[in-house]
Amino acid sequence: MQTPKGFQFAGVRCGLKNKRNDMGIVVSDRPARAAGVFTTNNVRAACVDHSRSVVAGGHLRAVVVNSGNANCCTGDQGVRDTKRMSELAAAALGVQAGQVAVASTGVIGHLLDMAKVERGIADAGLHLGDDPRPFMDAILTTDLVEKWAWTTCQPGVSASVVVDARFNPTPETLPAPGGIVYGVAKGSGMIAPNMATMLCFVVTDLDASDLPLEAVLKRVADRSFNCMTVDGDTSTNDMLVVMANGASGIRPTEEELEAALFGVCVSLAKQIARDGEGATKLVEIRVHGTSDPKKIARTIGESPLVKTAMFGCDPNWGRLLMAAGRAGVPFTTADVRLALLVGDEEFVLFEDGGPASFDPKRVSSALQADHVVVDLNLGDGPSATVYTCDFGYGYVRINAEYHT
Repeated sequence: MQTPKGFQFAGVRCGLKNKRNDMGIVVSDRPARAAGVFTTNNVRAACVDHSRSVVAGGHLRAVVVNSGNANCCTGDQGVRDTKRMSELAAAALGVQAGQVAVASTGVIGHLLDMAKVERGIADAGLHLGDDPRPFMDAILTTDLVEKWAWTTCQPGVSASVVVDARFNPTPETLPAPGGIVYGVAKGSGMIAPNMATMLCFVVTDLDASDLPLEAVLKRVADRSFNCMTVDGDTSTNDMLVVMANGASGIRPTEEELEAALFGVCVSLAKQIARDGEGATKLVEIRVHGTSDPKKIARTIGESPLVKTAMFGCDPNWGRLLMAAGRAGVPFTTADVRLALLVGDEEFVLFEDGGPASFDPKRVSSALQADHVVVDLNLGDGPSATVYTCDFGYGYVRINAEYHT
């Protein structure tokens, strides 16, 4: 993986979790243009309000992140602890506290152990380097894998290949030289973003000083993280932050910057969906036609009956149409064409107003794949795609035992 110029990362273990790193820092060596989008949940962690206020200033130097404790619903003490985290990170890094965003993730309703936090932030400040992997490890909770992606952006050059952790780790064609856009994310459960994702941090050495970064980021989030769902639950701590420090000297157009950010963010969204708690496959829901295809795609993607059928490799087209029909968007059954796409194969399940002829055993075998596309055509109109996953036994086990 390649990271942008002028950024350093750190990840250490301070004891908020039983194992793995749990305190991370990403810092720019100069003030960076910043933008963010945050959870719309009325129940919010203190770090969300703090970071929204800091990012509104337009510039950041650093983000400090802890895992193992969401610091949510912790009252005035939680607010003070978040502010203290920004002050501790600022002191460790030699920057202003007003330019340090804070993110937390983990169990809701528990006060932070600030003695551990203080030690962790000081330790992280001593272990900054170019390797982002300790930072990636520090932001995980129930995630099974790290999630990262990067690409490049060069004015006048078409969008480059995205290199990522799961779907394209060793592409045949590497990104063309240019400014680097690098993103890292965490998320596995309590995921139905209504703005962004669980936690996602994107850093770039592109010069975005003259560009509407916040507007670009909102459009990117709407086409990537807002098209992802694992279980229909919007987190209390969701946060997507972008920092652009201009260290490369490369100044893209608004369209070029958006294309690069989108490439990285949609990869991260798909990685999160694939790593859903207990999941065995990424399920991509494509809906074509009707006035609101995204609403139909999300309803299908959040249906427990659809998700369990996918886990069981059951080509139960009735569940797919049931979910589409209850989305509240009108369409006519006679216009429906429903197919499953697995690799290079297409299996038509329903068309011309009735079930199609297919071999259930062959389709069931194909559904054991790591990536399945549900393609639902409802007639003329716009299209939308939502990324989700199946529901397996692991999801119930993980979430039944999460707090205990």
